[in-house]
Amino acid sequence: MSRHVERVLGDIGQSLRPMSEAPRDGRGILAKAASGFVVCHWDSDPVNLAGPSWVETHEAKRGYLDIFFIGWLDPARLKLWDYATLADLLVAFVDDAVACGDVKTLEILNRRATADLSRDNSL
Repeated sequence: MSRHVERVLGDIGQSLRPMSEAPRDGRGILAKAASGFVVCHWDSDPVNLAGPSWVETHEAKRGYLDIFFIGWLDPARLKLWDYATLADLLVAFVDDAVACGDVKTLEILNRRATADLSRDNSL
C-alpha cells in the first residue's frame, strides 16, 4: 500500500509515533489506521463497550484496540502549514486513496470537484 501522506508528514517533521506512547488520559489524537486517520481518544470506562479502547466519540458504539492503528500524531504538536505543504498533503491523500482503492473517499472528492465545476460554469 502507498504511504504518500506519511512521507509528506515526515518531510515536515510530523512522523507517526508508536501507539504504546499514545496518551491514555482522554486527550484526542490522530490515530493512523491502514485506511486513513481516525480522530479519537482513550476511554478507560466506555459506556457501550466491554472494556477500555480508543473511541471517536463519547458513548461510542464501537472502539479500536492499539493493534488497529499503525501509529499516532498529537494534534497539539502539529505545525502550521503553508499552502504548498497543504497542497502536497492533499495530493498525497488522493494518491493514497487511489492506491488502496478507497472508493468512499474518491467519491467525496469527485462530488466536491463536480460541484465546484458546476458552480464555475454557472458564473
